[in-house]
Amino acid sequence: MMAASLTLSPFMMSVSQFYLLAVWLFLGDPVNVKLQRFAHNRIALVLVSLYALHLIGLAYTSDFSYAFKDLRVKLPLVTFPLILSSTHPLEKRYADLLLWIYVVSVLAATGHSYVTYLQHNYDDVREIAHHISHIRLCLNIVLCIGILCSFLFSRTTLWWLKALCMPLLVWFVYQLYIFESISGYAAFVGVAFASLLYLYFTKVKSRTWKMALILALVVLPIASGFMLYRIVNPMIAITPVDLDSLEKKTAQGNDYWHDTIHFPVESGHYVGLYFCRDEMREAWNLRSTLDYDGNTLNGENLEATLARYLTSKDLRKDAAGMAELNEQDIHNVEQGVANYVNWTHPGVYARLAETLFEYGQYRRSNNPNGGSLSQRLEYTKASWHLIKQHPLFGVGTGDIPNAYMTAYDEIQSPLWPQFRHKAHNQYLSITVGFGIIGLVWFLTVLFYPFLSSKQNRTYLYTLFLVILLISMLPEDTIESQAGVSFYAFFNSLFIFAFKKRAERPNT
Repeated sequence: MMAASLTLSPFMMSVSQFYLLAVWLFLGDPVNVKLQRFAHNRIALVLVSLYALHLIGLAYTSDFSYAFKDLRVKLPLVTFPLILSSTHPLEKRYADLLLWIYVVSVLAATGHSYVTYLQHNYDDVREIAHHISHIRLCLNIVLCIGILCSFLFSRTTLWWLKALCMPLLVWFVYQLYIFESISGYAAFVGVAFASLLYLYFTKVKSRTWKMALILALVVLPIASGFMLYRIVNPMIAITPVDLDSLEKKTAQGNDYWHDTIHFPVESGHYVGLYFCRDEMREAWNLRSTLDYDGNTLNGENLEATLARYLTSKDLRKDAAGMAELNEQDIHNVEQGVANYVNWTHPGVYARLAETLFEYGQYRRSNNPNGGSLSQRLEYTKASWHLIKQHPLFGVGTGDIPNAYMTAYDEIQSPLWPQFRHKAHNQYLSITVGFGIIGLVWFLTVLFYPFLSSKQNRTYLYTLFLVILLISMLPEDTIESQAGVSFYAFFNSLFIFAFKKRAERPNT
């Protein structure tokens, strides 16, 4: 139930935890025996201590309403280590079955999202994730990719299951591509790198193959950096313009307006040059039912979106430029697509283009509102402000939201009230709440299981840890039900519920 609901039903996440707790209480060994196992398991105690950190934070908090809500959301930090560390590990066939149930559930979630994607029934491609956020779904997709690779690496996997893994891998990589999640892309690169290291140290014995893997480990980051450079460089390389020789009249004899102060840039061209509002309005209203002076279907200013779209195609903002747009271009603008490469090159290219434009606007106007990256920079500023004020112990479990609201006012942030959120970085969130001492405690909980026992350094747990550590840089991974359930469930599953190789004498 838990494996299936992680990407399909937040409600069933809660139900499955209560069901597991009921099974733990009333079936199998007596409860006192299970509690003794738990009490003698150092790793389980370390994992549960993260919840204890939040309980300690109650001692110096004032907003107990938020504190108790936060403690309720984070109950998986206790339930999964307690239950899975004190019960017997799964047989391999049941462990494999559990992983396949999870893969099928993620397949169903991505299938549902892809239907919406094909229907274009969304304002932002990130909205096609129906049951959990697109970032959480991408983390699950990357973990599925790792699980499928583990089946391919395993000698015990049946040949027809290995054959099934290949199209599933292609499907999940493609889904990751269309979601345009930078954190998902980063986690995928991390998993690829970790997989190569795993093959080098555990599977490959031939010197030739080891050399090939070393070459791949060197080439992968270089190739990723080169590809990133090839994508980003044309976006930031601005076409030079002689401002003194700008034409003043359109082909129809109307006046151009040139913005020579703000210089917003789209795909290397200045958006504010060669702008004739009257010709754009007339040409647009003849071709679209949406009012030029209104908004796009996703709520963005239509004139600004149209101007950016024309600039991305290196067209002037006048009747001649409008005549170069085809029906697909008009439809794209109506949908709120501000750059034509977002349509012709979706995925990482489109996401980077949008991020670079947002950052450029933020640098020029100091207006972070509506931009994912620029808002995160403001979140970071507010976080550091709070950390400087409460360096050792933080603000406490329940005072984090109120502390952020005060911090935004103190630093005079231009963020609008509806965009004033927490850090969107798990490491900063922990430090704000519990100080540097809490951060050290948190990092100990994350790394102790991996470093304390060689048996825990399995392929799947290594990949899971890589995904988790990367995900916590752009997101508060364990601050939501989907995120904390993902962490607590798989962390305990890979450590306690899967039999280690030393416990399988017949393997």
